Amino acid sequence: MKKKDFCIVTPFHKRTLNDYEKICLNTIQKVFKNEDKYLITFDSNSLSLKNFEKIFFHKSYFKSIQSYNQLCLSYDFYEKFTKYKYILICHLDVIVLSKSYIYEMINKEISYIGAPSGKKSIFDRSRKKLWGRRFFCNGGFSLRNVNDFLKVLSSDKLSNPINYYSIYECLKSGFGKYLALLYRTKKQKEFKKADFFTKNFYLHEDSFWTYFAKIFYREFKLPSVTQTNNFAFDGDPYFFYKKNGDKLPVALHGHHDYLNFLNNLELKIN
Repeated sequence: MKKKDFCIVTPFHKRTLNDYEKICLNTIQKVFKNEDKYLITFDSNSLSLKNFEKIFFHKSYFKSIQSYNQLCLSYDFYEKFTKYKYILICHLDVIVLSKSYIYEMINKEISYIGAPSGKKSIFDRSRKKLWGRRFFCNGGFSLRNVNDFLKVLSSDKLSNPINYYSIYECLKSGFGKYLALLYRTKKQKEFKKADFFTKNFYLHEDSFWTYFAKIFYREFKLPSVTQTNNFAFDGDPYFFYKKNGDKLPVALHGHHDYLNFLNNLELKIN
């Protein structure tokens, strides 16, 4: 059976939506009118979203950021979506604007893409001003190649532990924990190496997929900073809009002043 290009996957742990989440949901419904949509939650959650099918996971995955990270690093999670080429993780703090660029990333067979992060200016005492973009793929709005993710998570090889991406991240987060985890992963025999590594991973799940997935699957294909900026903004929208050549991305992620930003562009989302 031919796989569908992608579906929308929205993890959510609350039983009600606030006003901003309702606005975000409306944009998801509008832009992805014809795509399959799934609400990821636990079976005792009574929340229902129109046009969303529910998929249940154990309630323990929704107790904290750390437990949610483990859900997004589990083989079972991605195995639910093998009839799709990609899943689009779309949290309810995402304002979706368009979808054409998603197909461009699918055609390029990108394994994973999300919003870049901003480098803060050391000359700003408030540490709020951004002066550059840092390569990253934020998981809150992210396109994920199901087959590639399953290959990573089922890997029993450490094929490329010291590479550009792992070094790039360790320069920020430190090499000590990473090298210790690598050593333990290489020595252990009870679990597959990727399974052991992810269960003991010490950063957020999107950091794993951005910087460390390649150590288990060399062909894991990551985007450029320009592509991530075209895909989504996460942070000061005026900064990322300027860096993107005054072009809007697919979506705006996070609780930033996006509504005022869009009003200034005379763009109404409702």
